[in-house]
Amino acid sequence: MKMVCVDALGASVSGIGFGCASLGGRIGARRGIEGLERAYDAGITWYDVAPSYGDGMAESILGQFASKKRGSVYICTKVGMRPRETSVAMRFLKPIARASLAVFPGIRPRLSAMKPKPFKVPLSAELITTSIEESLRRLRTDYVDVLALHRPTREEIVREDVIRAVERVVQDGKARAISIAGNNEVGVDDLHESLPYQLIQIANNPLEPNLQRSKGSARRRTFVTYGSFSSLDPLAARLGSEKEVLSGLYEMGYRGDLTEIAAAFVVDYALATNSAGVTLFSMFRKEHLAFNLHRLTQLPALHQLNRIAAELSNEPRQAERLLGASNGRRVERC
Repeated sequence: MKMVCVDALGASVSGIGFGCASLGGRIGARRGIEGLERAYDAGITWYDVAPSYGDGMAESILGQFASKKRGSVYICTKVGMRPRETSVAMRFLKPIARASLAVFPGIRPRLSAMKPKPFKVPLSAELITTSIEESLRRLRTDYVDVLALHRPTREEIVREDVIRAVERVVQDGKARAISIAGNNEVGVDDLHESLPYQLIQIANNPLEPNLQRSKGSARRRTFVTYGSFSSLDPLAARLGSEKEVLSGLYEMGYRGDLTEIAAAFVVDYALATNSAGVTLFSMFRKEHLAFNLHRLTQLPALHQLNRIAAELSNEPRQAERLLGASNGRRVERC
């Protein structure tokens, strides 16, 4: 497993992190813990969760797993999003829906549309204090490694009461570092160094290359990226219509049908562009874990991946700019 240095923690963690958004929702507790254990055995030490994940169940299930390994795993949880209330009928039907999905995977879009969506709540000092306490209880621990503001607004990020509240969380030993998670519009490059956000969690894929647009923050913050596979279906469709791009991928050694090529490319792009940070994937199925670990061992050169991404964005000169930025990037080691 490739390890990366997180300066805010003074520790090296796995470069691949486990995203737990579906834990307790689409993925039940037994299968979820099996997946978490399998990833841990493969060397994955970073686990990302939130109170809103898995219809509010993800933290509790992760706590069952992580409480037995607390000294050797790193946990990031969040504050700012809440799950909607799930009716008794929906809780009863959830195992049936999981079983149906395993047999008929094509019904996933319909089931997703029926699922109650988490909602954002305004950040306040009181919310931050109560949320971290509740998260620690569910996670069966007295601290988390990272507490992230979940989809914050620009105003919330710089508001004095929010800053004081997260700094108090760190001072009290309930979190070791503070992060911003899941809002690509807050202008992370403009955040002053004095602000307490030592990590940035941001979506990143070939069709949404946010990390490459945020190089100004790389010197002082660790990036945690997610959302690689959100681009899979549109990317596969693009490859079917843009033969020059597909030809370029063939030349780089990619093989298989359009979906297989797209899947390999998005994982390679996510890992290579965030080589000094943590890249999150959902890996409850053993074949998904194996696929990601395999890609980690044979990443193409970053300039090749950037060239393809630039062609996909229809910006012919973008690859040269991105290559120059990646060459100038500082990578530190613990």
